[in-house]
Amino acid sequence: MLDPPATQRPIDTRRQRKQANHDAMVDAAVALFASVGYTATTMEAVAARSGMSVQSVYFTFHSKANLVQAAIDRATPPPQTRTTEQDPDQALTLLVDGVVRSLEATGALAMAVSAAAPGDAAVTQVRDGLDRRRAQAALDLVHQLRGLRSLARGVTARRAADVVYGLLSPQLHALLVLERGWTTKRYAAWSADAIGRALWG
Repeated sequence: MLDPPATQRPIDTRRQRKQANHDAMVDAAVALFASVGYTATTMEAVAARSGMSVQSVYFTFHSKANLVQAAIDRATPPPQTRTTEQDPDQALTLLVDGVVRSLEATGALAMAVSAAAPGDAAVTQVRDGLDRRRAQAALDLVHQLRGLRSLARGVTARRAADVVYGLLSPQLHALLVLERGWTTKRYAAWSADAIGRALWG
């Protein structure tokens, strides 16, 4: 068997080092955006925290809006698969638990983006993208549940999705869990109960 080309190992090493540097910058961005917000997080601060140069941060991400999007992508858990649970109440609990886990991971970043959006057109696009995905996820959740139990009379999927969108929002999660001291378990159980009432009465 022929030996691999002599250039393979250096190329792989450079690729791994480049990925490691990228990951270090994104991890630093996640920590900073979540702790001090969008405005207070600078490219210089990300460089210092990650051990990279400011030039490297700018070269890789070009803008702070791109960097916060990368941070959100990194923090977001893998997409939740459709539940195979056939009991509607149990399915609701499982689906809400999944959304709450995502809020735990990304809620602070979403709040940072929301607070910065009015004065920054680029980060407004990031916020709008997050809002669209949350709205679609809420509607998908309702469609899954209505397949297991019919919605109450007069309740539409859109109306129910709006309830889900509001109850499972970064803002309400921050208010109840971070400000009012609710446990994650209590917030998830309360949200599931409120959503169930909105869907089925």
